[in-house]
Amino acid sequence: MTIRESYRILGLSARAGWEEVRRRFRALAQEYHPDLNPDKPEAAAQFRQVLEAYETLRARLERPPVKEKKYYRRNARAKQEFFEEVFGLHPQTEPGPPLGGPDFRYDLRISFEDAFLGAEATIMVPRFVPCAHCRRRGRIPLNQPRICPDCGGRGQPLLGPGLLRSSFPCSSCQGQGIILEHPCSACQGQGYRLLSRPYHLRIPPGIEDGSRLSFACEGGESYPGGPPGNLEVVISVEPHSFFTRRGRDLYCQVNVSFAQAALGDEIRVPTLNGSVMLKIPRGTQNGCIFRFPAVPPHQAASGVVGDQIVEVVVTTPERLTLAQRHILEEVARLGRTEMG
Repeated sequence: MTIRESYRILGLSARAGWEEVRRRFRALAQEYHPDLNPDKPEAAAQFRQVLEAYETLRARLERPPVKEKKYYRRNARAKQEFFEEVFGLHPQTEPGPPLGGPDFRYDLRISFEDAFLGAEATIMVPRFVPCAHCRRRGRIPLNQPRICPDCGGRGQPLLGPGLLRSSFPCSSCQGQGIILEHPCSACQGQGYRLLSRPYHLRIPPGIEDGSRLSFACEGGESYPGGPPGNLEVVISVEPHSFFTRRGRDLYCQVNVSFAQAALGDEIRVPTLNGSVMLKIPRGTQNGCIFRFPAVPPHQAASGVVGDQIVEVVVTTPERLTLAQRHILEEVARLGRTEMG
């Protein structure tokens, strides 16, 4: 329906403002409401035409801010507005400011290497988004209004026996007597749909197990006027078979033989991004500690990644050959001679 046709149906000039349109709609709606005109079968069609003209002009004209606040309630916008506009009923108190959207938590399990060195990850975050099919209302206008089956078009069902019968506004049609909308099939009448979307995040180097990363306004959508919720990513770090963490440092143990410790040697030590050659001096004792940068300087974030700590474990053979026994006995004899 065009703007010009809408003004013509309401009997207004194109210069009419919002307040004048609202007053005229209220008068015509009361005049053509099917429940108020049971003897006029054409009233329903006239009422639908007036309602369509009003909806067209409402989308074009700016409404007072106080009216905007009322429309944050999900699934009740059209019903509540019609009831208030036609019958002049308004809530006694204004609703408070719209609440923010729900916060989402995502548990992310990462490798030991990614936790220590840092990484980038893509996660699929569930998120409530406004339904595009019904434009967040949760309901779709009917092509033809129909009588409410719960109250029979009266708008006020009667309950109780005899003289004790009481009436109240019908909850199905909000006291209108007619059904103007039906639930949206795309969102099952909720106004929102739960979808998953990819979210890219950066995992800082040196992050600890159980750490939480918070991202503002990346959670669930709110009602109109409110901010989205937050996204919280909880980090779970997989254990490593060789390394452990000691604060900012990387710790590991390497085994060397008695001969290597006594005579000195050069051994290969694993690192997170490869391996390095470590020189074992002569006379190295069990439990001796060696330290070097955990990662090359150009890869390390300043003050975040520390050193790799290597503890030497001198192993003692459980079984000896006859030749080995003779050699060790000779070493022991020479040692006693030097001490004596």
